[in-house]
Amino acid sequence: MDFSKYVNYTCERLLNDDDFICFVIEQKASDMHNWEKFQEENPYKSKIAVSAFETISSYREQEVFTNDRSQSLVFDRITATVALEKTKIKRFNRPLFFKAAAVFVLAMLSTFLYFNYWHKQTVETDFGNIREITLPDGSELILNGNSKVRYASNFSDGLREVWLSGEALFKVKHINIDTNNIKPGEKFIVHCDNMDIEVLGTTFNVKNRHKKTTVGLLTGKIRIDFNDVSEEYRQLVLAPGDLVKHSAKSVPAQQRIANAQQLTAWASRQLMFQDATLDEMIAVLQDDFGYEVMLGDDKLKQLKVEGEINVGSVKELLRILSNTLHLTVKTNNTTITITE
Repeated sequence: MDFSKYVNYTCERLLNDDDFICFVIEQKASDMHNWEKFQEENPYKSKIAVSAFETISSYREQEVFTNDRSQSLVFDRITATVALEKTKIKRFNRPLFFKAAAVFVLAMLSTFLYFNYWHKQTVETDFGNIREITLPDGSELILNGNSKVRYASNFSDGLREVWLSGEALFKVKHINIDTNNIKPGEKFIVHCDNMDIEVLGTTFNVKNRHKKTTVGLLTGKIRIDFNDVSEEYRQLVLAPGDLVKHSAKSVPAQQRIANAQQLTAWASRQLMFQDATLDEMIAVLQDDFGYEVMLGDDKLKQLKVEGEINVGSVKELLRILSNTLHLTVKTNNTTITITE
């Protein structure tokens, strides 16, 4: 069995992976060799992987369950997976004491996993709203409109992990002292649709919309993990000033940030564009502010405003578009109509 695909799996993903569950149940000798090799080659993932392994093993051996509600996820998965293999399983009648002890250990393990891995805070913003969030480790992020972030309630054990949909500006607290000896809990990982971003302490902007991810690094150093167009696992290390755009069906495009202020202007509630097409500005109006933009002719999308636009409201932006591109712009609640 090839365990390399589990390099960036969380405990929750491992507990939901059919192949991993089958491996734990069957524990074939050939797979165990690869399993041990995987742990040796990926020591920082060992804690999470072993925790998932032991959880599945514990559930598989239990005959008495009293904590169904909090464990239903794992229990249902395992029950469904092993239903066809009941004839291979040897059952033992354990003394009542051992059953009670097993239930107690299971409950303690469940509580630990719930509060450290499964119980997550979720913060969502409406269109046009920006929210500042302080994470459990003291790291800070600013969440753009129409965005969602999810993270564990407690970072004290395991990785510092955040799941992002939308756009956020991160300022990650650096807690590592020896960069040659980085502990698992000192890493900070942002999970997006098509990539993971791993950092120690740094400032960077992530935009994850329409299955495309753009990462701009302002300070520090980060590494992104992703699958390329041929589904091969790849890594890319970014230096300050680097900007990477990636989608599932394209090769990552790496370039330098032309204007760092423009990249993060949204966090100061500014609308800032440089030599932008009308199509690029419409994308922001729709994604961040929730407007429906209707064009009299699709060819208008390619119109471009030369130079810089830096305004503090949608109303100002529309006025500039009308004056510079000589367009008729009408607004009706959340609908904007643009014609020649």
